[in-house]
Amino acid sequence: MKLLFASNSNWEEFLPYGNRQFYKKGSIIHRQGEVGEGFYYLEKGLVKITTTTASGSDSLLRIALPSQLLGVQAMDQLVHYTTAVANKNSVLYFFPYEMAKELMFQKPAMNELFLQSVIDEMYTLALKINDYRLPAEQKVAMLLLNIYEEFHQHDIPLTQKDVANSTGLTRITVYKIFKEWKEKGYIATIGKSISIINPSILQHYAQRIYK
Repeated sequence: MKLLFASNSNWEEFLPYGNRQFYKKGSIIHRQGEVGEGFYYLEKGLVKITTTTASGSDSLLRIALPSQLLGVQAMDQLVHYTTAVANKNSVLYFFPYEMAKELMFQKPAMNELFLQSVIDEMYTLALKINDYRLPAEQKVAMLLLNIYEEFHQHDIPLTQKDVANSTGLTRITVYKIFKEWKEKGYIATIGKSISIINPSILQHYAQRIYK
């Protein structure tokens, strides 16, 4: 299964050039409407990327996972169209615009990685638009499996509200799906986390081969 939010693990050699920063859970990394001064590489943790719509409601665009970039759309000192919030304690490396531009000129491999990250983000946004056509169970399964497979842990620090915002489903629809899956032993909810008990079954839902 192709990950919704592909990560890139080839940034390690460039991390010494960045500014290592720690963000506690709930801290804002960058805010929608602010002018970007560079981009971030997420080493550890989870970051929620949201945008505020014209109606004033917040929409969850994606969950940034370790080895992914944040803020690339505003790297060249444009305005951020998203807000990034640490969903758990997170470690990031910040690359200021001028320094990053010079590094990319000197190191073509870094430029290629950055461009690939931009393409991945565009792909993610395209999926965000197209996945409204998918069945509700498939959307939820794809989201949970993406984080499970990439983050390598069964407990995912998301709430049902986060899942609803990310998939475009109503909270009632997500509640009903979760209720059925919990009763069947596929998942469990503990506080503000979702525990994946049977990922193979969710894989069937994600690939639409369930009965």
